[in-house]
Amino acid sequence: MFYNAKDELLFVGKARKLRPRIKKHFEDTVSPMKDHRNEVTKIDVCIVEDPVDREIYETYIINKLKAKYNIEKVLYK
Repeated sequence: MFYNAKDELLFVGKARKLRPRIKKHFEDTVSPMKDHRNEVTKIDVCIVEDPVDREIYETYIINKLKAKYNIEKVLYK
């Protein structure tokens, strides 16, 4: 979970290997965060072992905390 200086949730993602995934968000040209990298001041990690639970939790957090730059899995508008 990527947050800004105001502690607003910017983006939620999931990964099996955390380090390369975070690195990719800061280097990749197709990452949803590519135009907003300079806003990130904090990264939080939540470990969820089961893949189905991981998917459910990611969708829940995106919608509950209204992640600013997640465009998929958004149920609110």
